[in-house]
Amino acid sequence: MSQGGKNMTKLEAVEYIKKVQKKFKDKKETFEEFLNVMTDYRQHRMDVGTVVEKVEEILKDHDDLISGFNKFLPKGYEILLPPKDTVQLKDAIKYVQKIKDRFQNTDRIYKRFVRILTNRDKNDMSASEIFHKVEKLFEGHHDLVRDFTLFLPDA
Repeated sequence: MSQGGKNMTKLEAVEYIKKVQKKFKDKKETFEEFLNVMTDYRQHRMDVGTVVEKVEEILKDHDDLISGFNKFLPKGYEILLPPKDTVQLKDAIKYVQKIKDRFQNTDRIYKRFVRILTNRDKNDMSASEIFHKVEKLFEGHHDLVRDFTLFLPDA
């Protein structure tokens, strides 16, 4: 996964895969699904965004494995761990940085995102309206849309 990422070594990748295998020793089909996603990525049958979505689903409820997987992702991609109680400021900062990194070549999207958030009170928008605007803005970036929901009040 480290193509353009954080230059993780092959040894670190093998150790990580062994850790995933150990965690799913009683769920071999889940481990095989993980390996299939990695194979599809290596063979260019899947892009990074799709890999992130699939791995997040496979590793849900295993924060330690998700944290380990994040080390292999290129800049601009990260699986955010859901906050246990409330969203922390550091989570919001990480999310905004993720947006900046993802759209570093087109800051128009980042600026539009900031405008949506800063104008929400002025335009008296509901959480649902804000979500739909952000969802449209981040079309095709499902991880960003999904992560944005962590910051919305429960409906």
